[in-house]
Amino acid sequence: MKRICAMILAAAMVLGGTALFTACGEQEKNITVVVREQGSGTREAFDKVVTDGSHFLEEKDADGKTVYNTTSEAIQQTKTGTVLSMVASDENAIGYISLGSVDSTVNVVAVEGVTPSEAAVLDGSYKIQRPFVVMTNSEVTLTALTADFMSYLKSGEAEAHVEEAGCIFLTDPAKRANEGKPGIEVVSYEKQAALPAGDKIVIRGSTSMEKFINAAAKGYADLYGANAEDIFDIQLEGSSVGRKAAEEDTTGNVIGLSSASVDEEGIESFNVCLDAVAVIVNKNNTTVNDLTLAELYDIFSGKIKKFSEIK
Repeated sequence: MKRICAMILAAAMVLGGTALFTACGEQEKNITVVVREQGSGTREAFDKVVTDGSHFLEEKDADGKTVYNTTSEAIQQTKTGTVLSMVASDENAIGYISLGSVDSTVNVVAVEGVTPSEAAVLDGSYKIQRPFVVMTNSEVTLTALTADFMSYLKSGEAEAHVEEAGCIFLTDPAKRANEGKPGIEVVSYEKQAALPAGDKIVIRGSTSMEKFINAAAKGYADLYGANAEDIFDIQLEGSSVGRKAAEEDTTGNVIGLSSASVDEEGIESFNVCLDAVAVIVNKNNTTVNDLTLAELYDIFSGKIKKFSEIK
């Protein structure tokens, strides 16, 4: 029956009857566009790459003001998990999340013929990618505990946690630093005789980095025979929150996380890994498996309203 309905709908589309009803008594529904909130590192990475050739989903106007070209009908979500669950529960939905957060409840869409993977990210053939960034305030002295955990994150110990999160560990010092800045080497971590002193480490920022930072926090705590909950205060609400937390730190125990590049005065940062931003559709959507950047722009800007309109 589904196949018959699809054939009738296809015929109706050929005749220009986009508003006709199918034999199943249903009209094709509009695409549900699901996006992250403004200020999200995931959204920034997506919006600054997706283009129709003339405009990007996020760009600057003549006065330097940020302009968002995403449709006003898009549904904004503040967390990776809610984007995933919304797409998984809506056959007409499309969204984007960290590749490391993809699970079997959704399908991943290739972009420009390239499916996101470690190789495709490293060679640059998959275009929608970004670094995972760890930040501290460069104007304050870190507590002994926070400084020691930062050494852990900058070391080779972090590689296992990056892999656990499904991301790509960076070993090239140049790629671990901002463009044009001195390289940041992968260091060797030396465990202290005892857990260093200091108040709980406050971690704020990107929800896309949840798997990585939780794994790293547990790995660090395990070294000292402690519970991660006794060492860390982790609340993730978006990259902009992480940047602000690092900027406003006055006690030296705050670490910010961003899933987009950070190059700001007063912030010391390094890129721990690379991650792809995967375009996802519902598991039952088997017709949309490869989209161009221009098609993505048209969908997310609202020019394309239905999947059947994709040429």
